[in-house]
Amino acid sequence: MGNVDVDVVVRLLSLLLERPMRKTELWRLSKLNYYSFEKYLQLLKEKGLVAERDGFYHLTEKGTRETLAILEWLRRVLYF
Repeated sequence: MGNVDVDVVVRLLSLLLERPMRKTELWRLSKLNYYSFEKYLQLLKEKGLVAERDGFYHLTEKGTRETLAILEWLRRVLYF
């Protein structure tokens, strides 16, 4: 994957931090076209941040840990 839009990555990870979702629901909430969504979902799976089980996508243990770290960093840096 060429350029990665960090906003898209954070959006997808944040959605899955809330709860596991079916692929179609995650896609709809991502506000991405389907082609882009598929590319980002594949990237997150390859990096070990997201996995699929019984038709639902969820954060892995690593995904949860890294997402919380990213969100904490954003709060600390942007909101003091």
